[in-house]
Amino acid sequence: MRKPSILVLGTAHLSNPENNGDLVKINSGDIFSEKRQIEIKGVVDSLRKFEPTKVALEILSEDSDHINETYKNFLLGKYKLTRNECHQIGFRLAKEMNHKEVFCVDWNGSVPEVPDLDIWTKELKSEKYDQVVRRMQDLATKMEEFLKSHTIRDYLLYLNHDDFIRENQRFYTNLALVGDKSNPVGAMWTAKYWYYRNLLIYKNIVELIESDADRIFVLYGAGHLHLLNQFLNESGLFKVEKAEDYI
Repeated sequence: MRKPSILVLGTAHLSNPENNGDLVKINSGDIFSEKRQIEIKGVVDSLRKFEPTKVALEILSEDSDHINETYKNFLLGKYKLTRNECHQIGFRLAKEMNHKEVFCVDWNGSVPEVPDLDIWTKELKSEKYDQVVRRMQDLATKMEEFLKSHTIRDYLLYLNHDDFIRENQRFYTNLALVGDKSNPVGAMWTAKYWYYRNLLIYKNIVELIESDADRIFVLYGAGHLHLLNQFLNESGLFKVEKAEDYI
């Protein structure tokens, strides 16, 4: 029985955003250098082999109209792409596939009773939380050092490798241990925000499916890979492809 295909490509944020909500930030260097631009073009050319029918991006669903206006201007040569990975990879791939639009599938709203970990940890010292953040910072440093000496293709393969995905997921399972029995803030944040957010992203992706012939390419922060692939695989509704087979 034929099933729709979905490929989730995990990435780091190439635009070096200051306030994207991540606990640690990754410096991706000069994405506009001639070398990096050639490498990104090579990745996009390789991804064409997946033959996506839709390109889904880590952009809030409510921003869809604005983003597609920007995408149409890009197609007309009236918009210069920013450093953002949604532009550098997503827009370029959609253009190569002659798509008329891109799809915004992110959700990142507020949820009642979800604790603000940043405020909580400033008020109450938590060694567990500090340990998780240190490990995340160490991983961010490794990512930056890896990118300095490797191509964008190699970097993406590194971020999408099973070992890296497992290491990334450990942060969230360890974060769930922060707090105590009377106030398990880590477990509440992980369950009520992180899992909930990824379930809604998964739902938004699934709602793009119109037929068994659909092939959905999803570009997302690598921290989401474990849960998104878990939900997609466990649904049994799709053929979930691997990035290594296309880049």
